[in-house]
Amino acid sequence: IMGDSRRDGTTVDSSTAPLSSGRHGVWAGLHRHPWLVVLLLWVMTAIIDIAWLVSDRSIASWDPADHLIGSLNYWWTLTHGRWFSGDWWTGLWTLSSKYPPLLYMATTPFLVLLGRGADQSILVNLLFTAILLVSVYSLGRHLFNGFVGVWTAVICVLLPQFYTQRLQYLMDYPLTAMVVASFCCLTLWRDAKGWAAQWWGAWGFGLVFGLALLTKQTALFFLAVPIV
Repeated sequence: IMGDSRRDGTTVDSSTAPLSSGRHGVWAGLHRHPWLVVLLLWVMTAIIDIAWLVSDRSIASWDPADHLIGSLNYWWTLTHGRWFSGDWWTGLWTLSSKYPPLLYMATTPFLVLLGRGADQSILVNLLFTAILLVSVYSLGRHLFNGFVGVWTAVICVLLPQFYTQRLQYLMDYPLTAMVVASFCCLTLWRDAKGWAAQWWGAWGFGLVFGLALLTKQTALFFLAVPIV
């Protein structure tokens, strides 16, 4: 095996040097672009979740089945919309007397594009996974640094409770994502400098917090203390 001589008399195996430098190049690239790490985490999560849904043949339990019925009701209403009818809008907002409609509305595009089914509905959790990962990364980077932000995203992917929740059609996982997103926007608004940034921060927090309430009313309980 041929090696390269150093000034101190030692040799370096030239066959492994390019491989080592290539690995260092990859890690350096990921270190310079932490958003790419977050994107890769989401892609890996999506692949694992889809593989599980394809292999899983279990029947939805009571609560997921109830929410699946709600998503079909909103799918039917939204795909047969009469957008200029006041009665239709009244019927849309009163379609569910118990739960807010954001999860069901967000599921409608998946049902339209992928077909009607439990697995297709559960795929909406990929959207909320993206919201969760971006939010925790942004919080970690803003409060500490990008390294902390990436590791918080990794922890969110590896938490067993999150893994089981995002493979069911329940409101808990979307609620978690929207609460974290609201807390992220609230933190950025608090630390904003200048009147323009303050206004944009207030607008962003109000929008995301409103979406959190449209996910589930209990979002107010998690954010009451931080808001005060």
